[in-house]
Amino acid sequence: LSLGRNQIKDLKEIEYLRRFKGLRCVCLDKNPIENLESYRQHVLAYLDQLKYLDYTLIDPTEVQAAQQDYQHDELQELKDGEAAAKNRALEQEKKEAELKQLRKAFMDCTADLFQQLFSKEVEPENVTVLACYPGHKEDYKDKLNGHIKDLQHRLEPVNDKRLRKVASFEKAVFRAEQESEGEAKVLVKQFRSVKKIIFGKLDEIQQSVKRMEDGQAGPDYRDRMRELRSEAERLRAELLRDLEQLETHLMSNEIQLQLALDEAITDFDIQMGDTTKFMLEGADQFFRHLEMLEKNFSAAVAEGAQSEMEQFGASGSAVDLTDFDAKKAAFLSNREEMMTAIQNFFEAHTNLITSKDDSMQAEVKQWKNTFFNDHRERQYKRNRERIHEIKELVEEARTEIKESKVGFTGDSDDEEGNGD
Repeated sequence: LSLGRNQIKDLKEIEYLRRFKGLRCVCLDKNPIENLESYRQHVLAYLDQLKYLDYTLIDPTEVQAAQQDYQHDELQELKDGEAAAKNRALEQEKKEAELKQLRKAFMDCTADLFQQLFSKEVEPENVTVLACYPGHKEDYKDKLNGHIKDLQHRLEPVNDKRLRKVASFEKAVFRAEQESEGEAKVLVKQFRSVKKIIFGKLDEIQQSVKRMEDGQAGPDYRDRMRELRSEAERLRAELLRDLEQLETHLMSNEIQLQLALDEAITDFDIQMGDTTKFMLEGADQFFRHLEMLEKNFSAAVAEGAQSEMEQFGASGSAVDLTDFDAKKAAFLSNREEMMTAIQNFFEAHTNLITSKDDSMQAEVKQWKNTFFNDHRERQYKRNRERIHEIKELVEEARTEIKESKVGFTGDSDDEEGNGD
């Protein structure tokens, strides 16, 4: 990396190059920092992966010395910060990967559920002064994690099976489309081969007609012309019949494919209906467990609060106030406010759980509806496009056949009225 003549004045800017772990050679000559006494030590200490500095090979012992002797504490602090940032990035990456897996199984609503239930915005400060609260909270966390694990254990195998079935279904649809298009291409190719042969024969007839007209034919001229005309008309009629048969076959193949795909989509819709029903039942059971857990938790906290407030009230001035700060005393002495806070806490949990329940139910149903609606819409568009292509192909061939007419002298007033 060449950074010469860039007016780099502060050695601190060297730290920006640490992110390039593959950097082996850097040139910083003709920059103001080059004139600083600690320039070389700083670069080697902070960029210990370098092999060349200003196009000069670096002695490994010089790097080691710089690492040990130059700004050791500051450098170690920087390394610790980088390591912490890397760990945070890895944790975030891991979390996002887990969330992605949960989302595939419609269980992303369970991610960080405990943190959401007990966030600062939801958890009232009143209950945090209760001696019983930490234990109830920890018990809630353990039971919640247990319910989440049960949900995952129940739904993940079913969801994996769903994903495999979806992949197999889409492959089968694609294969059926390819086979049908392959058959159509064979039919079209065969027709074009026949067309080429017949057009060749029509060219030969045209050449024969031209030779006869140019040669001042003898007594059999008119009979021979009638034979050539008859043969040309027969060949063109034959080719038009072949074209009609091709159109019939192509349309029939397309109809058969569409009927087969419609039936396959309907059957798979029923299969996925059973699968999503099982998943929805599992989700419903999970959220009913959460509702029961929440009721028990709220009742336990309320009961504990009643007991502690009674104890605090009975103690009165005899209570050793060193055990309670002023805020705790205020919370424990106000029964109505405490019970209202617990009730609001319970309602906030209930609303969040209901929202998660509705969200998961909606995600499962939306996936099924969207998946099959998209497939049906795709097949409708594919079928319309295919029909249009067939009609366009047939019309183009029909026009080409009509324009392949062999020219005969006197066609405009043929004595037998047989002119095309």
